[in-house]
Amino acid sequence: MKFPRFANTLVVRLIGFGVLLVLIGTVARYFILSSYVRDNLIQITSAQQATLAEAAAEDINYKLMERFSFLKRLAKTLPPDLLQQPAKLQAWLQERAKLQPLFSLGLMATDVQGTVLADFPTVPGRVGQSLSGNPNFQQLIEGKSGIGAPVVGSLTQQPLIPMGIPIKNETGTIQGVLIGVTGLSAPNFLNFLHHAHSGTASGFRLVSPKDRLLIDFSHPAVMLEPTPPHGANPFLDRAIGGFRGSGVTRDAQGVEEIAAAASIPSMGWFVVAHVPTSVALAAVDQTKSYLLWHLLLLLGIGLPAIAGFITWVLRPLYRSAEKAEKMSRGEIPLQPLPIERDDEVGHLTRAFNNLLIKLTDSQAALEHLAYHDALTGLPNRSLLIDRIHQAQARSKRHGTRLAILFLDLDGFKQINDSFGHDAGDLVLKETAQRLSLVIRQVDTLARIGGDEFVILATDLDTEAKQAVDTVAAKCIKAVSAPISVQEVTYQISVSIGVALCSRDCTAECLLLAADKAMYVAKQQGQGSYRMASSCEEHIPAHVD
Repeated sequence: MKFPRFANTLVVRLIGFGVLLVLIGTVARYFILSSYVRDNLIQITSAQQATLAEAAAEDINYKLMERFSFLKRLAKTLPPDLLQQPAKLQAWLQERAKLQPLFSLGLMATDVQGTVLADFPTVPGRVGQSLSGNPNFQQLIEGKSGIGAPVVGSLTQQPLIPMGIPIKNETGTIQGVLIGVTGLSAPNFLNFLHHAHSGTASGFRLVSPKDRLLIDFSHPAVMLEPTPPHGANPFLDRAIGGFRGSGVTRDAQGVEEIAAAASIPSMGWFVVAHVPTSVALAAVDQTKSYLLWHLLLLLGIGLPAIAGFITWVLRPLYRSAEKAEKMSRGEIPLQPLPIERDDEVGHLTRAFNNLLIKLTDSQAALEHLAYHDALTGLPNRSLLIDRIHQAQARSKRHGTRLAILFLDLDGFKQINDSFGHDAGDLVLKETAQRLSLVIRQVDTLARIGGDEFVILATDLDTEAKQAVDTVAAKCIKAVSAPISVQEVTYQISVSIGVALCSRDCTAECLLLAADKAMYVAKQQGQGSYRMASSCEEHIPAHVD
C-alpha cells in the first residue's frame, strides 16, 4: 500500500520519537483534516449556493421580461385617441389587466405632461396625480422605455417595481406613457426567493447596486432598505463592484456565511444566495470531536499499537480523500465514495455521500424547474425556443418544414373566477394530457404561461399545410370535450394561431406570427384557428 506523504511522516514520528511526537503529529492531523473537510464542504456548499442564485436570477429575469414584453404589446395596440377619453381608456386598461393580470398594483396611462389619466386596478388618488418630476418619467417622454428602480409607492405604501413604455401615434410622435406596476410581495412574482429555501437555513438577498438598495428574503416581510455601509459585508461590497461568484464572508451582523451572487440582466440587479457556515460546516465539528477522542486513545495504548492502528483506520479515509480530490479536480466524475467499514470514517464518508447526493438532486431539480412548467410538467418557453432552434437546423439539413400552433383557451378565466384556481389548475392539467395525445412523439407541446400552449410540429413534408390543419382540428376537438373535475363538468374551447415556416425564419418571428393569428381566430369566434405564414397573415381562417 502506498501511503500519502503526511501519513508516512506520522508513522515514522510515532515509532521514532515517542509520545511527544505522537501528540504533535495528531494535533497536526487534527488541523489538516479539519481544514480539508472544511474546504471541501465550502466548495460543495458554494456550488450549491451558486446554483440557487443563478436559478433565482433566471426566474426573476424571466418574470420581468414577461411583464415588460406584455406591456410593450399593450402600448403598441393602445389607440392614442383613447388618451382623450378617460372613461374608455379606463375600460380598455381593465379589459387587458383582467386578461393577463401580471401587474399586481395595476396599469396606468398618462399624458405627455405626466398626469395619470386612468388606471386599473384603481388606487385612490392615483388618477390626476402628476409624475412629471420623476426622472424615470422624463426618460419615457424622451422615448426610452425600460424598467425603473424599485421604490415604495407613495399611495400604496408597498415596495414595487415600475416599468413604462411610450405611447406613440402612427407618425411616431409620443402621445403619452403606459406604466405597469408590480409589488415585490406579489404572488407568483418573487415566490422563488420566498420558498426555494424552505426547510433549510439558506436565504436570499436582492440587491440594486446602482440605487444601493437591498431586500433580504430571510425575513417574512418584504422591505426596501439601504445596503450596509462599505466594509460591513465584504462579499456584498465585491458583488456591488461587479464580482459574480461565491465566497465565505460575514454579513452586517457579523455572522459568517457562504454566499454566491448571480446577475439579473434585465434590470441590473443581482441575487445573493447565502447560508451560515455554522449550518453548512456542521460536519467539521463532528470531525474535530472524533480526532480529539482518537488522540486520547492513541496516548493510552502506546506507540507500537498506534502505528498499526492508524495505518488500518485511515486507509479508507486516504482512499476517499484521494478520490474526492480527483473529483474536485475533474479527473473523474462525481460519484459516491466507497464505504469500506462502518466506523467514524465510514460515517464521515456516508455524510459526504449524502451531501453529494443532495447536491446532485438539487441541481437536477433546479435544471428541470428552469426548463419545465411546474404545474403540467410540459416544456416552458426557454426549452421550447431551444427545440425550435434544433428543429430549424434539422429542417435545413433534411429539407423539411416546421410549424408553430399557438393555443389559447376560451372561457378559462370564467372557470378560475367561478370555481377557483385549484379547479383551473386541474383543467389545465387535463387539457395538457389531451393535447399530448393529439401530437406526434417527435413534436413538442409546451405551456408558456397562463392558459397558453404552443405545439411545435417538425419534420413536415410537402403536405405540411394539410398536416397542420389536421392537428389543429384534433386539438379543437380534444379541448372542446367536457372536462369533469371533482364531480363538476366544465366546457371550454380553444383558439389557435398557426405559423408555417416556408423559408428562413426566426423562432421569435414564428411565435409572434402564430400569436397574432391566434388573436384573429379568437376575435372570429371560439373553437377556431387561423393559418398565417411565418411573418405574414394572408390565409383565411378555418372554423370547426
